[in-house]
Amino acid sequence: MLLPDYFTNKEDRLLELYRQLENFILKDITRRLLSAGEMTATADRLIWKLKQMGESQAAIEQKLRKLTRLTQKELRSLLKDAVLASWEDDRATLGQLGIELSNPLKNAAVIRVMDAEYKKSLGELTNLTRTTMKQSQIDLINMLDEADLRVAAGAQSYSAAVCDILDRYAGRGIYVDYPSGTRRTLEAAVRLCVVTSMNQTAAQVTNQYVVEAQTNYVLFSAHLGARVKQKEQPDLAGHDLWQGRVFCIRGSEPGYPNLLESTGYDIDPVTGVGTVVNPLGAHGYGCRHSHKPWDTRLRNPYVDENGNLKIDSEENKKRYELQQKQRAMERSLRAWKRKLIEKQEQINNPRDDMDVDKLQQEYDRMSYQLTQKNKVYNDFCKQNDLQPQYDRIKVADFGREQTKQANQGARRYKKEK
Repeated sequence: MLLPDYFTNKEDRLLELYRQLENFILKDITRRLLSAGEMTATADRLIWKLKQMGESQAAIEQKLRKLTRLTQKELRSLLKDAVLASWEDDRATLGQLGIELSNPLKNAAVIRVMDAEYKKSLGELTNLTRTTMKQSQIDLINMLDEADLRVAAGAQSYSAAVCDILDRYAGRGIYVDYPSGTRRTLEAAVRLCVVTSMNQTAAQVTNQYVVEAQTNYVLFSAHLGARVKQKEQPDLAGHDLWQGRVFCIRGSEPGYPNLLESTGYDIDPVTGVGTVVNPLGAHGYGCRHSHKPWDTRLRNPYVDENGNLKIDSEENKKRYELQQKQRAMERSLRAWKRKLIEKQEQINNPRDDMDVDKLQQEYDRMSYQLTQKNKVYNDFCKQNDLQPQYDRIKVADFGREQTKQANQGARRYKKEK
């Protein structure tokens, strides 16, 4: 079993690579739009657009080749560490019953499971990068078309149109569209993929030890702030309803409900293969709950002497809702930093008809607003006893030097107010 806190910040190293990709694309598109001229000939304009799309794609592909090599190394390391951490917990539990578990790195069945999960996870990340590259080319053409339309309508100059469009794009970030119709930012998609992959890989290895121990019971972890069921969702979507409980893999007994019916997760007692039957439940998208082999002779650490979950349901719901607000603030902070990066790119590479002083004033104003957003975020966390997640507000290319520039800009704006 992996405890919920195990996942905190584990994806940072891999996530940083994709943040770099996102900001590379943002800067690449910014430079191309700023360097675009206003062409009256439709054919010439189309040829220029196609050329820009091809050059941009080549640059991104080069970046992706490096990213893929690093991703493979980091992903394998993350999954291996998760498996070993989970095994140590499972071994300690079953050791109380005199059951010794084999080392996962010396168990052929476990190694096959780990390799299969690694390949599946790498495939998902590879699909994300391909989707990102494709979407960035669509975004580039759409923004060029929108700028041309604004100019043709006499609404704005080309420079003003480009600045407005880029500001909006930077605030939005790069999206990944899923076949289901769901849309997530690239960062959210990578974070979700990595956490889910770590959890599912460790779960599949644990399932091998469930078979080895010949037990029909599993115990799920519990944590404050567990996901709460939303309207029109099945009960299993409320992770607070089944966390910290013991389940029967096959059948059910008084006090031990059926695993699949309660959580949406199933384990084959013969092969040990685990299946996420309903992704809203256990081991589904972004789930941080884990399970371990169990025996009814052991004491469940998550319930009191009366068998009631130690975590109060109302307190859990309140914490969950507060954490959702915290996530929204973090998304806003990341978006604002991307806007500052893009605005600095405008200042560094202005068109001849751009007013650099005005761009700098906009940068200073946005920098001041960032300091206010940071203050609101920290105050919110302090007032609600939440741990600030500074890793979640990081943006590649917004390091110490960029923070220093933004702080200077904020001071200039405050002084001139």
